[in-house]
Amino acid sequence: MSSPVSSNTRADPTEPRELAPVTRRQLHVTEGQIEDLQEDGTRFAIEGPRQRAVVPETTGDEAELRFTWLGTTGDVVPLASGQKREQVGLKLRARDGCNVIYAMWRIAPPAGIVVNFKRNPDDHESAECGNAGYTTVRPRFMEPLERLSPGETHVLRARIHASVLTVYADGQRVWEGQLPADALSLEGPAGMRTDNARVRFELRVPQAAGPTSHR
Repeated sequence: MSSPVSSNTRADPTEPRELAPVTRRQLHVTEGQIEDLQEDGTRFAIEGPRQRAVVPETTGDEAELRFTWLGTTGDVVPLASGQKREQVGLKLRARDGCNVIYAMWRIAPPAGIVVNFKRNPDDHESAECGNAGYTTVRPRFMEPLERLSPGETHVLRARIHASVLTVYADGQRVWEGQLPADALSLEGPAGMRTDNARVRFELRVPQAAGPTSHR
């Protein structure tokens, strides 16, 4: 459900930066497979149940995913928690598989934006940390989203400004919240993630982004 907020709360502190599409050479796939839809292009396809990727030379504070959802994957793989989720989302400050901020567009169940972060300072591989270290961030406001229909194209954008994370869906601000100190301490690039969702997508990052501070 939505939380009442004032117009001042909704005001953007800065103008969003211009974003540029990521090429296959820039995209580092850490789990799953991505299919190129055109040679040397910026459009990709995902058919498998688990996919993770990052763009190493980015600051990790802003990213945008333009995606078309085609439905549930043939194989459905539960999360490490055992829950079956269908979702598409962005990774921010993704140091590794155990230390990362997620802004996810959950398709089912139920539909909506979910923001959480995973922090395990002594672990770096998903096999090491499993489902440990997750914290869900409570929004100071959130707008409800309708359930997606197969074949629809949508845009998910997230950015961190100071200590505030803002998430946009199709150009509308739908989630905003204060990140706790543990989340803000993370350093790493931007990226994307899918779970049990067949998608066609383009990932965009700030044009003027420099290398991450941990590289």
